[in-house]
Amino acid sequence: MDTETLRQKMEQLTGKKTGIKQFGRQKSASLFDMGPEAAERSVLFEGNVWIPLYESEGRITALWIETEGLSEMELQLAQFAAENYAAALRASGFKEEGEAEARQLGAWLNTQLEQDYDDGEISDEIALKSRLFIDMVPFLLVGENTHSSDIAYRSLLKLIRSYFDNTTLLIPLQAKEWLILARKDLLTGTEEKEEQEESDDEELLAQACMGLHELIASEWVGVFHVSVSSSMIPLKGLAGVITLLRETISLGRIFQVGEYIHLPWALRLERLVNSIPDGRRRQLLGQFGDYTSVLGDKEMLITLETFFQMDCNVSETAKKLYIHRNTLLYRLDKIKQETGADVRSFGDAAIVKLTMLLYKVTKRK
Repeated sequence: MDTETLRQKMEQLTGKKTGIKQFGRQKSASLFDMGPEAAERSVLFEGNVWIPLYESEGRITALWIETEGLSEMELQLAQFAAENYAAALRASGFKEEGEAEARQLGAWLNTQLEQDYDDGEISDEIALKSRLFIDMVPFLLVGENTHSSDIAYRSLLKLIRSYFDNTTLLIPLQAKEWLILARKDLLTGTEEKEEQEESDDEELLAQACMGLHELIASEWVGVFHVSVSSSMIPLKGLAGVITLLRETISLGRIFQVGEYIHLPWALRLERLVNSIPDGRRRQLLGQFGDYTSVLGDKEMLITLETFFQMDCNVSETAKKLYIHRNTLLYRLDKIKQETGADVRSFGDAAIVKLTMLLYKVTKRK
């Protein structure tokens, strides 16, 4: 049982409002005295009973239960149940990494996502809310072909924080899916960049994704996908960002087979193609012509993908493919002979690129 489950059970048991809140050091000291048994005694405050769950770096996280209308016996039973759970929690060392608060936020975000509330503000009941007022960069990590039980929360958090820093948050969402929130200045080197180019931001985020993926893939067996979005203040709209990152990884699995870093700004055309109804996609493929001989050839497909990735630059594409420039020109001429499309011209290149994307998505239906 985590603290969010406990909160829900206490709410069902008492029929009263409940919540979880983390107090700052000063308030923790004044409210709970911070003596030898500070994190064990319940207190009455603002019409609620507060049951301390655990302490971390002088901050106490407590469960509160509304007392109005509760009999003395009901209140004692609720306190007894919560205090016993808190004692077991402290004995397990669960408090050390803030896993309870992270799972509470994850459960709240999952509820928002299920109800399509993409723009909601983090509830006051969420213990981590006070840490979501700064500019942070959201990453989404999704495991594939791996046993989630093999990846303990604390082990993953330790690894993530070794890459960023100890302020980084790790929020479990669904099975094998984690949201990572890292301070923006960890990636940019300064808290406020003036007139920074958007392309520079994107490059820094892409590099951070690659480093993060390499680190995680070196620790656990399985396939991992990583996506990232622009920095934001997570207090509001965090569920919407998760929706974007989930969609980005889904598109990456379709259109970027063999790749594990998926960036929203690199999949704009793919997102458009994916939104086209399946029947219309097949109609378009038929109208554009027969490219099967080229797109069904792995070598030719890789050549085209690299050519477009290199902005149709022949010399750079040849270097990327480790082939002679004349070899690349021969392949491009062969594509022209078989399809009638000269991908060195913008119009034909656009049609071939669109055809490739349509081919990929319809091929998997």
